[in-house]
Order: sequence, then structure tokens, then C-alpha cells
Amino acid sequence: MGVIHRLLVANRGEIARRVFRTCRDLGIETVAVFSDADADAPHVAEADQAVRLGGPRSYLDAAGIVSAARASGADAVHPGYGFLSENAEFARAVLDAGLIWVGPPPEAIAAMGAKIEAKALMAAAGVPVLPTHALDGDAPPDVPLLVKASAGGGGRGMRIVRDAAELAGTVESARREALAAFGDGTVFAEPLLEHARHIEVQILADSHGTIWALGERECSIQRRHQKIIEEAPSPAVSPELRRELSDAAVKAAQAIGYVGAGTVEFLVKDDAVAFLEMNTRLQVEHPVTEYVYGVDLVRLQLEIAEGTPLPGLAPSPVGHAIEARLCAEDPASDWRPQAGVLHRFEVPGVDAEFRPAGGLRLDSGVVDGSEISPHYDPMLAKVVAYARTRAGAARRLATALAGARLHGPVTNRDLLVNVLRHPAFLAGETDTGFLERHALAVSPPLADTDAVRVSALAAALARAAANRAAARGVGGVLGGLPSGWRNVVSQPQRAAFLAAFPSALPSAASPTGEGADPATRIEIAYRITRDGLAADGFGGVELVSATPGEVVLSVSGVRRAFAVHACPGVTHVDSVLGPVRLTPLERLPEPAERVEPGSLLAPMPGTVLRVDVEPGDRVTAGQPVIVLEAMKMEHQIVSPSAGVVTALDAAAGRQVEAGAVLAVIEEHAE
Repeated sequence: MGVIHRLLVANRGEIARRVFRTCRDLGIETVAVFSDADADAPHVAEADQAVRLGGPRSYLDAAGIVSAARASGADAVHPGYGFLSENAEFARAVLDAGLIWVGPPPEAIAAMGAKIEAKALMAAAGVPVLPTHALDGDAPPDVPLLVKASAGGGGRGMRIVRDAAELAGTVESARREALAAFGDGTVFAEPLLEHARHIEVQILADSHGTIWALGERECSIQRRHQKIIEEAPSPAVSPELRRELSDAAVKAAQAIGYVGAGTVEFLVKDDAVAFLEMNTRLQVEHPVTEYVYGVDLVRLQLEIAEGTPLPGLAPSPVGHAIEARLCAEDPASDWRPQAGVLHRFEVPGVDAEFRPAGGLRLDSGVVDGSEISPHYDPMLAKVVAYARTRAGAARRLATALAGARLHGPVTNRDLLVNVLRHPAFLAGETDTGFLERHALAVSPPLADTDAVRVSALAAALARAAANRAAARGVGGVLGGLPSGWRNVVSQPQRAAFLAAFPSALPSAASPTGEGADPATRIEIAYRITRDGLAADGFGGVELVSATPGEVVLSVSGVRRAFAVHACPGVTHVDSVLGPVRLTPLERLPEPAERVEPGSLLAPMPGTVLRVDVEPGDRVTAGQPVIVLEAMKMEHQIVSPSAGVVTALDAAAGRQVEAGAVLAVIEEHAE
């Protein structure tokens, strides 16, 4: 132990920026590490120094990170979460290098890192646990089961098994994903406890014997076993249950001689408690605890690492906080991760970044222009709302998310808002099956049909304004024409878009709109005359003003502003009616390369993990054909129909770009 002067954060994205924020407050110099894919990332620019590690997986290079600490003159290392944060050998390597490790002792990490042994240890300490199956080749356990990675969390390497015949393949898939995420492919299984709540307790322990249990967090809103909405306190935890959970968490910490910040996770059903795991690190959702308890958990981590004792009594909770994870993924397409340029990222009403202040906090790993990489977790940012009541926090968070300008890859924003406004969520009726039970993964966009149509009109008027501005810039005859002038008065100006309507979410459509669901194509026809705007199919709409970036319309006497942002291939329109994403359709599109009917395209950039067919094989509808890895998750590409594999252009280990043809299925009857 000693005083920290220069800290290296062995991580990336928003957690690196979060730790840097506290370091600036404390006067601690900062060092970032980065992969080649992150060379231009915000966390690199914000650090006092930065050290390149190498390829996309170099955040798992323990020796490289220790070398970076030495080269930069750092005297301490903070692991963040994910990557090597729960790797005991990494912690030992940091300590052996004479550096301060901002985390628990390696022995405590090891004790909890192997989750099979950890559960046995917890049972011996009097903490209630679920039975564990080691999956070592003995007789398979009864289904349904939950297969889990032993070396990490965050939903990586986690699978549900309901059919014993699928166990072997599921275990193999979980092992591959765990190995890719944590460097350890060990998995185990436990009984699947359905309709339970996921509750966790934040603990802090110093090296002098004091242990705090800072209440519980409700983390039941999950997709693919990964949390997307968390809150503190839980609406379902009584004072008696809170004491039981806190006592169990303290016992867990005492059993392994824990020091630092950590989280003990439980499943709770009908007030029965079962230990899940202990995360020997800071959690993604730590901001909700910081709001409710008025603490800076990173600051406390650093002080504990320096040997400072905790006060004898933990602070008392006040109010309610809810966090939502904004992710670059498409819930309506099986949570498919998205990559590409984030052209605009704005969340209205933010009071503070990376610290609890006011009622709205933003912790983000991105800024305008950030490139969303296919190599890492799709989370872009966390938005956290705090209020005196749970209803107030939910309202504040939903309003901020609905008004956010997220221009670029598809995100889960609409899903988050729909959850936060759902009657069952507001009533506190949540469990780990919430999204599936309420079919929220395919819930409609925030904007209704009329809002989508009037937003498309605004987009068309903004594009016309941009064209007029460009013409004036050219000068000559065109530059002197009045706004909206046409030499054929009888013909209106026209524009066409594809859009997501509540009644018909768009599927994969051609760039021209051919083959798209007719309900997703919008035709806009309008005239701008001396009497004002005349738009076909729009009654009571008046044009107040139009620029390339903003159109103001009066709709039935109500004036509204529409912010329009044209990005390559997509136009975003934001207003109080809801965010709308439009794909412009050109009247005379450029010839596109023809894709063979039945082609299976790569839905995102990624690496081919496995090919399950060969040319000439017969396949059934829904049969897995190829498995891709992207953003640390596996994604199956399945046959859309029964048929024969007539072409195959994929091999294990091959890197593919989005849209690449991987296979061709010639359709035949079953």
C-alpha cells in the first residue's frame, strides 16, 4: 500500500473515462491503454498518457498491460470491469511488479473466480446456494438448466438448456464464448430458476476489518442474461429481506478475506434467497448506488487501496435511482449488435457526467463521430436518473432517453423507453423473464404512424432547403430562384423513404424499396406556393420555416420543431413526437450488385467460428448454418427455408464484412 500518484486503467470505454473522472478530482495522473481498434477512442484522448497494446484482444494481455504500467511510470492499476478485472493471475502480476492493485487480494479473486468452488465455499459459510453441476462428462443433470461461465459474468458463456439432447452443443458454444471473453472456457450448470428476481448487494471492505453493505440493486430486466435496466433500491425488497441479503453478503466477504469494492448476487423468488456469484470488482450499475448512498465508489476503491479505513458506519440511503444501458443493437432482430459511425450522440438535460449530481447522469464511452467497433461489447453509455420516488426517476429517465439524439447504428433506446413506461415495470412487477413475457423485444417505435409521416414530410422539406442552399451557393440562374419555385407548376415535389411503423417493423429490404413491406414505404408529395405549403395527404399542416437542419411545422394549430440530420444512407428526425429513422429512397438509384436468391449474408462484421454445413447438404428452415462471433457474443445464421446448400464461402477463423455472401440456399420443399 502507498499513495497513488499515477494510475493506469486496464480497460476501455466508459469505465476508463469514469475512473479518470475521479482521478482528476483527486489530483491523480492517468494512463490509458488501447488496442489498435481504439486508437481514436475518447478514453485515450482524455488520459494524461496512453500506451498502445496491439490487436483487438490485447486488453487480455496481462504481461503487456504490466509493461505499459512500467513504461508510463504508473504506480497503480485499476482493472475496471470485464477483461482481466477478475483474473487472479493478473492481480498477482501487478503486485509482483511492485504496483498498487486497486482491487481485492488475488486469493479472494481466485476463491470467487472459479464459481463452482465459490458456491461450495459460500455454502460452508452459511450462504444459501443452488445445486451445481460440473458438466464433466458424468450423467447429464435434469433440465431445464442454466449453463454458465465459471470465470466471468455479464451474460457471456451463459445458455439455457430445456432439451437434454441440446446439452452437448450448448456447452460447446458456451465454452467458446467464455474463452473469447475471459480467456477461460470452464463452464458449469445449475437449475434454471424461472420468474425469479436478480438482486445484488454492493459491498465495500477495507483492510482494517470494516465491511459495508450498501443496500441492494434490482437487476431483473435482462436480455441474453445481461442486464439493461438496474435500480436501487429494489421495489420488491422488504426491510427484513434487505437485512437477510446484506447479512449474507457480509458473510460472503468475511469468508474470503475480501478487501475493496465487490458485489454479491442473488436470485430471489417468493422471498427465498439463493447465492448466484460474487463479482470481485466494480459493477457496471454502480452509479445507482452512488446516487442513493451519496458516495463515489471509485474514490473509495482508491482510498482503500491506499490503506485508508472506512468510517465505522455506512451512509443511509435516500431516494431512488434507475440506470439504463444504451447499446448498439437491434432488439427486433434477436439483439443483433450494430457497428459503424455514431454521427451524433446527445442526451438532453444531463446534470453531470461520471458522477452523481442533480437528477440525470451520463456515463458514456462515445462522442459524436465515434466508431462503434464489432470487437467489443455493444454498450455505448449508461443514463442514470435520480429522484425522491421511483416513479419520478422512471419518468425522468424515460423522457431523457426519448429525447436523445442517437444518429448512426440502431440502438435499443425505444425498448428501454417502452420498458420504463410499461405499467408492469412501474408497478414493480419485474423478474428475469420480463421482456419475453411482455414481448417487448419487438415493441413498436416511440413515434406513432402520424408522427412518422409528418417527420418524413419534415425530412423532405429539409432536403429541399439543403438543395436550395446549394443552388444559391452555385449562383447564376438557379441561385436567383425563389424558395420552392418549379417550372412545372402542376407537378409536386416528391420524396420517398422507408420507415419503421408501429404496425409493421421493416425487414431486410432492397435499397430501392422493392420487396419491402408496403406499410414501411412513405411517399411524400408537396408544393410550396405563394399561399404556403400544400402537401398531399396532410391536412392542417403549415410550413413556418425550413433549413437543412430544422423544419418548423404548424400541425392543426400546434407549432413543432423537427431537427433533421442527414447521415450517409439514413436521415434522423427528432421532435417531441418521437425519434424517427428514415432511409431515403432515390428516384433513380444507382445499379446495385445483384445478390443470388437464397443468399445468407453476414449481418455484421465478425469472425466465422463454425460452419455446420457443406455444399450439397439439405437443410431445414431455421437450421443453423454458420456461427459468427461479433462484440464478444456468438450469433447463429440460420437457413430461412428448407433447401439445399448450393454455395458456401465461409471457413472457421475467416474475418467477414457486413453484407458478405456466406452461403446460398436453393429453396426446396421440406
